[in-house]
Amino acid sequence: MIGARTRLLRNAEFNRLGGDLIEHLESWISTGTPTDLIGLFDEVAISLLREAFAHVGGCEGTVWLADSEEKYLIASYNSGDDADSLIGFEQPIGSGIISMVFSQQQPYCENDIQASNGHDDTLDRKMSKHTTALLAVPLYFAFGLRGVISCVQLEEVENGVGKNGFSSADIEALALVSNVVERLVNETLLSSALGLSDVS
Repeated sequence: MIGARTRLLRNAEFNRLGGDLIEHLESWISTGTPTDLIGLFDEVAISLLREAFAHVGGCEGTVWLADSEEKYLIASYNSGDDADSLIGFEQPIGSGIISMVFSQQQPYCENDIQASNGHDDTLDRKMSKHTTALLAVPLYFAFGLRGVISCVQLEEVENGVGKNGFSSADIEALALVSNVVERLVNETLLSSALGLSDVS
């Protein structure tokens, strides 16, 4: 029934505009910065992320957005106490687990992060903390891969639920929230691009 309703919503006159709209959005994103893009995440999206980080037993979570040249993943939002110091940190694409998740477009979970050869501890050293477990999923919006959502457990910080490590159910939960956030950001982008957000 839902599929039938979706087909009824289609309008042939709009079909040709789809490609133009995607091109317009891609052009805007390519000239913007991660700071511009994180502004698309409204209070509902941020609230969903924070709830998801807590639900899976994370001490904190981060939204990493790729720069326009896809050379770095930039920490653009963080839910932890050190967010002000962390935001703006640039993780080179090609180094570390977060970068691997972006490149391979696959979720990743590691519950013994110190033993992982792929772990880049630059951020840990910068923040004077030690990551013990990490969960990360790719983040899509505007018809493309735009970054990564990660969640960590830290040796120095209680996660509030007494949980050590992440499970496959936690991966699914964070991936689901990533999908919902994608839809929310897309709605914001499309409403703005089409002028629908100006309609009272």
